[in-house]
Amino acid sequence: MTVRQFLDLVEIKVVIPSLAPLLVGLAYSQWRYHLVNWGNTILLIIAAVSVHLAVNTFNRYEDHKRQVSSQYLRETSAKKDLTDHCVLIVAVILGLLAALAGILVAWRTSYVTWIIGILSFLIGYFYSAGPRPITNTPLGEFVSGITMGYFIFVAQVYVNTMIVLSPMILLQWFFVSLPLVLLIANIMLANNIADHEEDEENQRHTIVHYLGLANAKKLYFSWVILAYTEIVVVVICGWLPLTALATWALTPLVWRNTQRFVDNPIKSKNFVLAIQNLVILMVTMAISIIIGFWL
Repeated sequence: MTVRQFLDLVEIKVVIPSLAPLLVGLAYSQWRYHLVNWGNTILLIIAAVSVHLAVNTFNRYEDHKRQVSSQYLRETSAKKDLTDHCVLIVAVILGLLAALAGILVAWRTSYVTWIIGILSFLIGYFYSAGPRPITNTPLGEFVSGITMGYFIFVAQVYVNTMIVLSPMILLQWFFVSLPLVLLIANIMLANNIADHEEDEENQRHTIVHYLGLANAKKLYFSWVILAYTEIVVVVICGWLPLTALATWALTPLVWRNTQRFVDNPIKSKNFVLAIQNLVILMVTMAISIIIGFWL
C-alpha cells in the first residue's frame, strides 16, 4: 500500500471534524481556566484522530459488504483496488493506536476520560457496523456532531484542566461547542445530500431520505445560521470572550460556500466547501479566544 493509497483509504481530507474541537478546546482551556497540559493534549490528539480515521476506514469496509448497486469507491493512486482484508487490517491498526493513546491519557487523568473514550469507541463501532449502522439512519448527523463536536471538546478541556465536572459546567461547554457540533453535522449532511441518489439505490435511509432533498438543503442553511447566531448568545452569557465575535468577520465567505454547495451539491466539486466552513469557524474561534486571553 502506497502513502497515497493509505491517505485516500482513511479519507484524510475529512479529519478536520476531529481537529476542530481539539484546537478550540485547547484555546478555551487557556482562556477560561489558564491551564494547558501538553502531554495529555498530544495523547488526546493521537487518540481522537486515530479513531476518526479507523471509523472512516471501517465504514468503507462495511459499505462494500452492504452495497446493492454502484461501484464501491476506494481511490488508489495505482488504480488498483485494495482487498477487504487489507482495509480491515488498516482499520484495526488505527483502532489499536487510538485505544493505546486513549488508555494512556485516561491513566494520566481519571475515570471521566475512560467514560468518554469508551463511549466514543462504542459509537464509532455502531456508526458503521451492526445490523443497522447509524450512518445509514437519520441520526447520523446528530451522532457525528455530538460525538466529535461536543465529546472531543469536553475531553480536551477536561484533560487540560482536570476540573471537577458538574451538570452546569457540562451544559456550558455544550453551548460553547455547539457551533462546532452544527458545522460538523453539516459535513455529514452535505455528504448525504451529495450521495442522495446512490444512497437510495443502496437502501441507506439517511435524514435526506425522510426530509427530501429540498428540505435537507434548507436544514443545511439553518445549521450555518444557528451556529453563528449561537456564538453571539454565548458571548452575551460570558462563556466566551468578547473577541469571539470576530468569528463573524468571515461569515460572507461561509455564506458563499453554503450557497455554492446548495446550488450545486456535487460531491467531487463542492463537498469540500462544507469542510472549508468548519475550518473557517475552527480557526477564527481558536484565534479570537486566544486573543481574548491576552487582552
